Amino acid sequence: MNKLPSIIWLLSGGLFFVGAGQSVVFITIPPLARDLGLSEVETGSIFAISALAWMLFSPYWGKLSDQLGRKIIVIVGLIGCAVSLILFSSALSLGTTGVLLGWKLLAGLIFARMINGILGSATRQGAGAWVADVTNQDQRSGGFGRLNAGFSAGRIAGPAIAGFLLVISYTLPFYIFSVGLLFITVMLLRQPPAELEKKEEDPVSDLQLLDNRVWPFLVIGISLGICNAAVVQTSSFYFLDVIVPSVPNPIAYASVGFMLAAFGSIIGQLLIADKLRVSPGSLIRYGTLLIAIALLCISYSKTLNLIYFSFFLFGLGQGTQSTGLAAGISLSVGKHHQGKANGFMGMVIPVGHIFSPLIAMPLYMASPHYPYLLGFLVMFFSLLFIQLNKQHRWIRKKGYKRVNLEEAQSLEET
Repeated sequence: MNKLPSIIWLLSGGLFFVGAGQSVVFITIPPLARDLGLSEVETGSIFAISALAWMLFSPYWGKLSDQLGRKIIVIVGLIGCAVSLILFSSALSLGTTGVLLGWKLLAGLIFARMINGILGSATRQGAGAWVADVTNQDQRSGGFGRLNAGFSAGRIAGPAIAGFLLVISYTLPFYIFSVGLLFITVMLLRQPPAELEKKEEDPVSDLQLLDNRVWPFLVIGISLGICNAAVVQTSSFYFLDVIVPSVPNPIAYASVGFMLAAFGSIIGQLLIADKLRVSPGSLIRYGTLLIAIALLCISYSKTLNLIYFSFFLFGLGQGTQSTGLAAGISLSVGKHHQGKANGFMGMVIPVGHIFSPLIAMPLYMASPHYPYLLGFLVMFFSLLFIQLNKQHRWIRKKGYKRVNLEEAQSLEET
């Protein structure tokens, strides 16, 4: 088994701080927004507008990474994420002290998250293409698993660290994670270019969104984004309204759920994808099945034990499915299209956050169980699509160890 390049760990470290910052934002906003007078739909719009910016700019950053190199694009994303966290925490601080209220507070929070969507979206696209550059076909799932595990580890550490720091200040966790992002930026700047980037002259990618090698993976990516958005945007409310309605600090209980989901993702990424080297096709199929079961369990959860198990199962499915999608689309398109393919995948994942305020939030207000039942149906039909679609059958048939780059590239000509 070939050893994975060490640069992947540094990129994974950058995603660690991205995940930590994101998790604190997702956990703290729903209950704080209620206290500050924002409705569920207004709260969802904070995420939706950021997701729209992410969706629009992800293909752009992926294309630029093919033209300018991975290093500069990853650095732009890390700095953008750090600035977004600082602005977001400042808006929250002004809101809790009464300086920003109503539409002004909402505008401040939306602006901060838009910075993350516009600039922060560069990190994943550049890092994903970078991993594809430095791994061969047999290492691809393991490389993406290790990269994504950094983000999942941040989702675990973020709530744990914030739980202590929020006692001191609402803004302190965001500043700590921003410093971490800037530290990784400095570390990347110090790396010799020869270690990080290929020097060969590659043709500009002409890969299209509706290319048959691309869109079947994007369909499942959209499904994952819808389900993830439904869980992220409603679960804090679900703990507050259904699971622990009488406790004084429901955020702490929701944080444990998010941490368990992230822990499940790490198992899927580092154990199943990296160590066991399960094929991309199997990762996609089994991950989809696990997510469907988890969402069905969440919809029927009324106790902490059941919902915590469901969150862990959801994370396990999410970690395996997302890694399989990243590796699958990478192997499908060939080496000259890695940046653009990663940009397309980064574009579709936030789609769920755009539509969640319009669909998941109204469903939640009708019944707290409905968003998760919707997610179950989405994953059920996704599983049927995976079984029947030609490209998904192709990646399963090839397996992981047997896929070779020449075969993947030859598919470009068909």
